[in-house]
Amino acid sequence: MAGRWQGEGSQHQGARPYQEDSWALTPLGDGSLLAVVADGMGGHAGGAVASKLAVEAFVHALEQGGGLADGLRDANTAVGKRAAAKPDLAGMGATLVAAQVRGDEVRWISVGDSPFFLVSDGKLERLNADHSMAPQIDAMVERGLLTPDEAERHPARHTLREAVMGDPLTLVDKGSRRLAADARLLLCSDGVQSLSEAEIAAAAGKPVRGLIDTVLAAAKEHQDNVTVVKLERER
Repeated sequence: MAGRWQGEGSQHQGARPYQEDSWALTPLGDGSLLAVVADGMGGHAGGAVASKLAVEAFVHALEQGGGLADGLRDANTAVGKRAAAKPDLAGMGATLVAAQVRGDEVRWISVGDSPFFLVSDGKLERLNADHSMAPQIDAMVERGLLTPDEAERHPARHTLREAVMGDPLTLVDKGSRRLAADARLLLCSDGVQSLSEAEIAAAAGKPVRGLIDTVLAAAKEHQDNVTVVKLERER
C-alpha cells in the first residue's frame, strides 16, 4: 500500500548577489502534495518578481481545484500582466516545474530548463524535457560537429527556448509516472547541475540542505542560485 508523501525544500543564492528562485510545497484538498520551483530571469528585480508571481499563481489555481495545466496558464498570465503594467519589468520571465503526488503516482508539468529528477533503486532519471539549447548542442557532438568540451563551453548552452513570460507557450512538457516505494523526486533550479547526475543521486538521500551544501562544496565559479524541493514517502 502506498504511503503518504512528505516534502522539504531549501535554497541558496550561490555566488550570485541576489536570489531569483522561488518555490512552494503545498498539501491540497484532494490529499495530494504539490511542489513548484521557478527560476527567474530578467535581472535581479525582474527575475525575483517573475518567479514569485509564477509560483503564487500556480499554487492558487490548484488550491481552487484546477489542474496542472490551469496552474501553468495562470502563472503565465500573471507574469505577462505584471510585465506589461511595469515597463521596468519588461522581458522578465521564469522557468517553472511542478509536480503533484498522490498514492503511487506523480504528475508533472514544466517549461524551461529546471530539472525534475526521479531517484529510485539508486539510479537517477530526469523525467522532464530540457527547453534550453543544451540538447541541440549535445546533438551536434553526436554528429561530430562539436567536441564534448566545445559543447560544454558553448555560449548558447543555457539559452532558453521557452519560458513563462506571458506569451503563448509552445514548449510545455507534461507527463505522469507510477512510482516504486523507494522513489524520491527532486524539483530543482538548474544551479543543482554543478553536480553530475551520479553526485545528485548519491546526495538524494540527504536532507535537502545537505544536497545544497554538496553543490556549494563543489565551489563552481559563478555558482548560480540553487533550489531543491524533495518529495518522498513517509517512513
